[in-house]
Amino acid sequence: MAGEVLVLHDNVGAEVDIIEKVHYRLFPNVDNFINAQFYLLPNDSVMALIQSWNAKGATYQKVSYSQYEFYLLGQEVGKMEQADRAKIEYLQRKYKPLFAEEHISRLPRNSYCFIILNNKNEYQGIFQKVDQQKIRILDDNQLYDIPIRSIRTLKYWDTDKDAEVLQWLTLGSFAAIGLVGGQLVNFAFSIPANQTGIYSFSGTIIGALAGYRFVPAIVEKLRPKTVIEFRKSKIKRLDSVGRLTYTFKKLKGKIWRTHAAQD
Repeated sequence: MAGEVLVLHDNVGAEVDIIEKVHYRLFPNVDNFINAQFYLLPNDSVMALIQSWNAKGATYQKVSYSQYEFYLLGQEVGKMEQADRAKIEYLQRKYKPLFAEEHISRLPRNSYCFIILNNKNEYQGIFQKVDQQKIRILDDNQLYDIPIRSIRTLKYWDTDKDAEVLQWLTLGSFAAIGLVGGQLVNFAFSIPANQTGIYSFSGTIIGALAGYRFVPAIVEKLRPKTVIEFRKSKIKRLDSVGRLTYTFKKLKGKIWRTHAAQD
């Protein structure tokens, strides 16, 4: 039904991509945008064919314009400067076609999940499956079906091997710190050589006990995980090395839904 492809403006070209959509504030009501093209129809009106994502894959929608509306839209684009390289690289990092529903559908079965809801209720359990926009987890031998749209934050851990390694590393680190502390006490108070072993041993034991006390919190912070934030339609997903540095570099790995109006 469509005729020739129309160019909105030389700054945009024949196809509008995600960078141009955000920079020029086009299609502000379209989420998970991929691309768009403008066509001249036989009735001399203009149609924008927009491709975006949903939980099942690519989807298309049409938006109609008069030729005058199309002309005015191109004029607005022409008033804005083109995106420089720094802006383009920033938008490429910020806007990506990944959304929570699709990612959760690939969540590994039997992964351990920690879920915080919008009402601040919390669930911890083993992921079972996703069924009709609900995630099912097993918590204390009881099954819970949690609506995805009610989730504020979801964290999941792929395996338990990383946790075991981190537990031993944490205990060993605290014991080493305790040993160093004992040595410092020996040095500071000029403890006789025949008594230094007592303080070094005591420091090691105290360090190990302290490490045992703080192991759960430290392992939870450092253990490799994927974190999805649903607040304000914002999603964080960190992989491999990025997941390890999540605690220290919270701005890394942001993946946002494409709300051009937010810019």
